[in-house]
Amino acid sequence: MRNEASYIGRCLDSILANDFPMQGLEILVVDGRSTDGSREVVASRIGGDPEIRLLDNPAGIVSTAMNLGIRASRGAYTIRMDAHSEYPSNYIRTCIEELERTGAESVGGYAVTKPGADSAIAEAIAWMTQHPVGVGNAAYRLGRGDRFVDTVPFGTFRRGLFDKIGLYREDLVRNQDYELNTRIRKAGGKIYLTSKTNVVYYNVPSISKFMQQAYNNGAYVAHMWLSTPATFCWRHGAPLLFVTGFLGGLALGTLSNVIQKILIAALAGYFLLILTASVHISLRRGLKFLFLLPGLFFFCHFAYGMGTVVGLARYPFVRNTRAKNIPTLQEL
Repeated sequence: MRNEASYIGRCLDSILANDFPMQGLEILVVDGRSTDGSREVVASRIGGDPEIRLLDNPAGIVSTAMNLGIRASRGAYTIRMDAHSEYPSNYIRTCIEELERTGAESVGGYAVTKPGADSAIAEAIAWMTQHPVGVGNAAYRLGRGDRFVDTVPFGTFRRGLFDKIGLYREDLVRNQDYELNTRIRKAGGKIYLTSKTNVVYYNVPSISKFMQQAYNNGAYVAHMWLSTPATFCWRHGAPLLFVTGFLGGLALGTLSNVIQKILIAALAGYFLLILTASVHISLRRGLKFLFLLPGLFFFCHFAYGMGTVVGLARYPFVRNTRAKNIPTLQEL
């Protein structure tokens, strides 16, 4: 949790409303030095629910928070949850049952993205991040459950897993889940996405925050690729191909009419694709989104791709003070 005062109360209430026995749970809220009153919201819940504990995360990022929480935990299972989300009443029970039934090393429910504000822009962002043109073949975003996948939005694990493969990489500010899941798969484990439960996630509310999120995701996916090449995935690489092709075509098009024609044809195909996706969404969600979605698709792909370009370029020069090795469960 970091500055989630608007969401952490609902998140905790949804966890406490689960049909799993409360005496079998410990809820560790790892706070990245919030300044918006989030800690006070958690403190108000602790008084009535002693199973909730508040831990401090000075580094302020997800990977260090996860490692602090895992090391402080005592249970046989670890469920990584997000303070910006809510969980149905069957979430904990279902994830543990599916973990044991399938023999997987990680299980999660599919993501249901909801608008982060009461506005047409926020709604459009939510709808496009649940469409293949927006997120590729990410099964957990498309609601394609009951299958083994490359990643799940969060994850339920047996505690012993971390003795085998280590904890979260603390040099990864983003994409730490995907890197961990890659290690699981490389070690012969499987990741299962169930349709029996889901995670409700609230998306960013504005175009500026959406582009910033896309840019940062792209920048850190480059860091992940270069430090761990096995994490490369085509859906993460598609925006990079789009941006380099677009910018390269503009530059080389000044030298060749053939390249100009190829660029025009490629852009026409791209805009036809995002227009088709926009119509598809608008017919289901409302025609008002038809005028917003093409631009949002473009901004998302371009921002993500530019982030990846910058991330690749700056990687050799960035001095990262966090350890690049994989932390172990025993380290303090």
